[in-house]
Amino acid sequence: MVKLGIVYSNLLSPHFAGGGSLHAYEVVMRLRKFFDIVYYPSSLSFKWSTDILTQKANELERQGIIIVDGFYSILDDISKNKLSINKMEIILKEKKIINKLIEKYSSDVDIFYEPDHTSPDIFYFGKAFNKKFGFTIHEPLFYADSFRYLRRLLKFYKINPYSGKGFYTRFLYNELLAKPKYKRLLKTSKPTFIASVSQGSLETSHLDGEVIRPGNAFDSNLLSYRDKGKEDYVVFWSRLNQDKGILEVPQILKIMEYNLHKKIKLKLMGKFFDKYNEKKFWTKVKKLNLDVEYYGFVEREKLNEIVSKAKVLIYPSHVDGFSLVVLESLALGTPVVGYDIPAIKSVYSNLEMIKIVREFDKNSMAIEASKLYSTSEKELNTLINNEKVLDFLRLHSSWDNVAIAVKNIINKYLE
Repeated sequence: MVKLGIVYSNLLSPHFAGGGSLHAYEVVMRLRKFFDIVYYPSSLSFKWSTDILTQKANELERQGIIIVDGFYSILDDISKNKLSINKMEIILKEKKIINKLIEKYSSDVDIFYEPDHTSPDIFYFGKAFNKKFGFTIHEPLFYADSFRYLRRLLKFYKINPYSGKGFYTRFLYNELLAKPKYKRLLKTSKPTFIASVSQGSLETSHLDGEVIRPGNAFDSNLLSYRDKGKEDYVVFWSRLNQDKGILEVPQILKIMEYNLHKKIKLKLMGKFFDKYNEKKFWTKVKKLNLDVEYYGFVEREKLNEIVSKAKVLIYPSHVDGFSLVVLESLALGTPVVGYDIPAIKSVYSNLEMIKIVREFDKNSMAIEASKLYSTSEKELNTLINNEKVLDFLRLHSSWDNVAIAVKNIINKYLE
């Protein structure tokens, strides 16, 4: 059987690390059916303690994942102070740390694959070990159109006076670090393939690659919440920060109230990214006299119930690779209004259940959300049970489908 080397960090993460890590875990666990999996923890793994790394690695081994020869030797050297790898060194001495891993790790695999690209390790592994390698991007590798990226950042990211971060930190990171680094790596250590969970992420970085279809999946249990009736509220849930448009939600809600001549309740779930966003959001809510019920982080079952009974999900996101929030909302039977960012447009544009408007056009988002909010329950049921929607949900209702799509891409480049 082909030996597949998985290069990644978050399989060892002690906490949930986002949609990309969920995709990575679900896919890797299923790829065991088709390949002998050898796990190569990447440099970012070593930001956690050796105790955590040992515990998580042992858990993976119990699930049939082979940990690469040399990993436990590295942990032993760290414990005995023979080797220093810490968070600051990973940032400042990235290449040096990766080379330390290359010295220790064995190379007995046929091809390397990273299921959620988060670090450049795989480029160096592929070149040093003279192996084919490929990786999957979720959000763009970098933003190729500098001026367009800057214009967008000025509109949604702005400046956080508490942290000192702002549009300029994001822009400078892209221009001075991410873009030049990856342009160099793509030339000097050319990957065998680049895959993406959506066409949009490839387009944003001006890259050619394979689109995984389906790129993500949802728990099929979500379908049991559909068609159970709607209540008079709208919903928003995600990471509560500028990337997801949290500070635009109050104005959109206010325009909806103006359009519909009535008070509208918003049910809000998720964790605020920082105190600045939280304070600014509630200041806007108070100023506009809005009815917002905030739940914070909620258990999955309660989230499913709240989303499934909402008339519409307002989703003014500016940064996404695929959007599991949108996918899960569709599975739960709640239509969505979103911006036409590449990831949303490339995945969801053919579905009537999601209305897509120009990015930053809060008025159009409010108009479309108002239409859905005032649609009768009978008409909503027709919309959410449209044959195209049901076909889309069938395809995305199993991680097996995603893993098979990934397996097919890997096999294509093994030939």
